[in-house]
Amino acid sequence: MRHNMQSLETNPFLLPDYLRMGNPRQQELWEDLEKWKILKNLIGFKPILAGTIPIGIDTKNSDVDILAKFNVPSHLQKICYAKFRNLPNYSFSEKTISLRVTLICRFSTPKFNYEIFAQSIEPTEQYAWIHMIVENRFLNFANQSFRENILSLKESGKKTEHAFCELLGLSGDPFKTLLQWNQKSDDDYKELLSKQGYLNS
Repeated sequence: MRHNMQSLETNPFLLPDYLRMGNPRQQELWEDLEKWKILKNLIGFKPILAGTIPIGIDTKNSDVDILAKFNVPSHLQKICYAKFRNLPNYSFSEKTISLRVTLICRFSTPKFNYEIFAQSIEPTEQYAWIHMIVENRFLNFANQSFRENILSLKESGKKTEHAFCELLGLSGDPFKTLLQWNQKSDDDYKELLSKQGYLNS
């Protein structure tokens, strides 16, 4: 676990500033977040970005995923209603996901579709965050063809987690399988990528 805790403290994804120096779509997202004050409006709920845009494997249909933490569900509902209800496609729902009360708020700006996904645990303990961190570690050690093949599978309609597990030859439920990789060492990542012919030389 040690390397995970260490990487969390210095994790560039915890603050959205990395978007400013990123690829064109990441820079566009930064401007959109600022223009509509989306993260600023959620400041009391520890919002962080997850999903595919932060790690550069998004397609034109990719939503912007924002993870948040609530203490009292109605507080988040009131803020979302107050700040976002006038934006197109606004909706707010409550579900139970992995035995947790989960609040989901969706809306659009002219440039992006947003989904706020909130639970009563820290965003960095939520599955979507762990999936992104694991996927990013694979991408960091992989060659360019791995990234291109991931994008190709996603363009054909595959979910991100399924695309990773398919290319890496990992069986079982992709969502659970990727979670287990959060505990593994860099050498484990390199070994698997090498076995599949995707290690960056």
